[in-house]
Amino acid sequence: MKRKQQLLSGFLLGGSHFAVDFCCTALLSAYVDAGTALLCAILYNGLAFAFQLPIGALADGLKKNRLFAIVGCLVVACGGFAVNIPLLLSVILGLGNALFHIGGGREALLRGGKKAGFVGHFVAPGAVGIFLGPICAKSGLELNLLLPALALFCAMLLLLLRQPDRQIEEQLLPETGQRKLLIPVCLFLTVLLRAYLGGAVSYSFQKEPHMAALFVFCIFGGKFLGGRFADRFGAFSFQLLAQAAATALFVLSIWFPYCAFPAIFLFNTTMAVTAHRLYVYRPSHGGMMFGLTTFALYLGTLPKLLGWANPFFTWWGLLILGLLSAALLLLGLLPKGGDALD
Repeated sequence: MKRKQQLLSGFLLGGSHFAVDFCCTALLSAYVDAGTALLCAILYNGLAFAFQLPIGALADGLKKNRLFAIVGCLVVACGGFAVNIPLLLSVILGLGNALFHIGGGREALLRGGKKAGFVGHFVAPGAVGIFLGPICAKSGLELNLLLPALALFCAMLLLLLRQPDRQIEEQLLPETGQRKLLIPVCLFLTVLLRAYLGGAVSYSFQKEPHMAALFVFCIFGGKFLGGRFADRFGAFSFQLLAQAAATALFVLSIWFPYCAFPAIFLFNTTMAVTAHRLYVYRPSHGGMMFGLTTFALYLGTLPKLLGWANPFFTWWGLLILGLLSAALLLLGLLPKGGDALD
């Protein structure tokens, strides 16, 4: 029975994450004009990612994960009333997205407990939603009616979530000693650098729809399975091999572009591990720790969002960024009397 409840919870949280990101990107792509696109992108991403940090602090105090997720879906649904005002639409969707991510993220971390796999199952479907949203925006459908209805449906589905066992959270001991500051600093910088590296890569095959879809599938697969691999083989041990291989493959992709597919898969296996390690670091502040990763993600993607040229899409640039981010990641995961996720 417990196994079935975990599967149902994972499906509801992951499916809702797909739907929320799908709704947000589709509505923005369909109703934001070129004249306000940059400002809307900054507003939306700033609220959706950077604003998760203060919302996470609030959620840690209230401990109402499902409520935050449901309210987030309802706020996203309200975006259907603001499609004629792009700036307001961006604010509404960004705020709704942040509320949902914090509620869903805290819930996934709590339900996963000592294992990293569950948070990966929650986060991974969002990559597919972000990819399909702009494609759906070109369909010509009445998205201002259909997508809010989908968000409302997700809010109702989240009511089916059963209350998790909060004793799991109480069994996790916060980090103490000299590593207390090292872990969040290293993992914050890891996410920032890896977001920047992700913005640096740009391959000609990504212009082909089926190849772009395969690329996104690799991103999804890495996020979905990364936590499971870490739980099975140990976070430090697995990431030591995975990130060395990812860096080598990224360097090779300059001459052999299809090496980017396994590289991006391995590259994204870090997502669940960093989020979960920060949660284990401070289990009573799961929302803030989850928000810390999304804030770093926002800072790392900001240069690409602003259209700044990235000089690191070279073999030496990818090598430097890959090795540096891998070193920071491993410092954050450094075993303490055994692997961090054992």
